[in-house]
Amino acid sequence: MSQDLSSPQPFRVEIADDEVERMKRIIEDTRLPDSPPLPNASWDYGVDLDWLKGLRDVWLNDFDWKEVEREMNAFHHFTVTIESVSLHFVHHQSRDVDAIPIILMHGWPGSFWEFHRVIELLTNPPSGRPAFHVVVPSLPGFGFSSPPPKKDWSMGDNARIFDHLMTGVLGYKQYMAEGGDFGALIATHLGTDKYPACKFLNVVSPTAQAPLGALSTLPFFLLPTSWRQWLYGKIYSEDELRDFERNGKFIKNGLGYFVEQATRPLTIGYALYDSPVGILAWIGEKFKEHVDPEILPGCTRFILTTVSLYYLTRTFTTSTLPYFENVVALSQRLVITKPFGSSRFPHDVGSVPMSWIKRQHPQFVSLRRHDRGGHFPGFEVPDLLAEDLQHMAENHRTLFR
Repeated sequence: MSQDLSSPQPFRVEIADDEVERMKRIIEDTRLPDSPPLPNASWDYGVDLDWLKGLRDVWLNDFDWKEVEREMNAFHHFTVTIESVSLHFVHHQSRDVDAIPIILMHGWPGSFWEFHRVIELLTNPPSGRPAFHVVVPSLPGFGFSSPPPKKDWSMGDNARIFDHLMTGVLGYKQYMAEGGDFGALIATHLGTDKYPACKFLNVVSPTAQAPLGALSTLPFFLLPTSWRQWLYGKIYSEDELRDFERNGKFIKNGLGYFVEQATRPLTIGYALYDSPVGILAWIGEKFKEHVDPEILPGCTRFILTTVSLYYLTRTFTTSTLPYFENVVALSQRLVITKPFGSSRFPHDVGSVPMSWIKRQHPQFVSLRRHDRGGHFPGFEVPDLLAEDLQHMAENHRTLFR
């Protein structure tokens, strides 16, 4: 009797031993230069060679994928087929009968695993705090989810199948959504009137267009520093000015990966498809740049787990496709019509001024700005992310009754 793939099927993380051993052999056989090609060339030229070698040594000598599998399998995994996508997701329910369903959505170079530290905090909170039924999907083309079934698959398509996961598959009549990076774009779609079951959102770095278009941002990049500081100091807060400065550095020095993946995703995808050390260099650089530097030293195992996941599931290539498929969507002016809040972390990128957000999204109700954390708050600062979600749920509890 065949399985009904439209119903959730239990799933275990089990990579064949010979595939894990092969990965380790390739890591060991990969040659790296003895020294940088230029004296003192370091992060200013790309990934630092000593850092890369150090992580490779840990990968070879201290990293155990099978131990990671045991940790992953402590959670409840499922797959379900929606619109020809075999969608992998984690689903943990709270014992609290009043728990609020929530979907947590990752981006690139993330995975479902970046949320594993926050699941217990949300499903089993201290007495008196809101509890959640937590759903964490792997985006199509990431981890254990199959690739998108066609060209031009957008974040709007992901929103549609994620809404069906929450309502049609899991049977939740209403839910909350949270996401950063691509997850934030999906959340923005879920926040439109098209998806009435999604009642409230927390969007890390929500998108919003400048009120006067590109003209309002040009002074920051073109004017002399003293003029720029004076002009923007009259318009924006100190926190917003710091966001601008970080975004400016990112645009100037950190967009190489974006241009490649948005224009020729399969070139880099094929080049690194069978190169775990290559993926580590390409992805590891992003972790170095966008993780809180105070937290980064404790992230080595998390980084190696993420890179191993991309390599062993053979999804690095497909993970680059959303950049190509969503270039136009990044400039699309969507308006969130549901109440929503935002969590901001000082080492993330992409934050725009609150005045822009409030102008484009009148339903914006809450900003929670923190002094630690970066692009992966579910892993870096799970306590802060959980506190934000609980705070917002407490203040909007009536939406879920």
